[in-house]
Amino acid sequence: MLDVELGEETEYKIVGTAEADPINGKISDESPIGKALIGHKEGETVVAETPDGELEFTIVKIVKKKPTAK
Repeated sequence: MLDVELGEETEYKIVGTAEADPINGKISDESPIGKALIGHKEGETVVAETPDGELEFTIVKIVKKKPTAK
């Protein structure tokens, strides 16, 4: 996704709370950014309400994880 204010592209993987590791690009589905991104499509711009204020992102690409066979 593209940080609109900074003009920087960042890759995030949305994971469950227990797997979250923001420094390594894994954000929780319950985090402000994770919540803002869920349900949106490539090309859409979303605003996340964070403790540091509003952050605006444009979704550049979505890659869905393929289910693993058991």
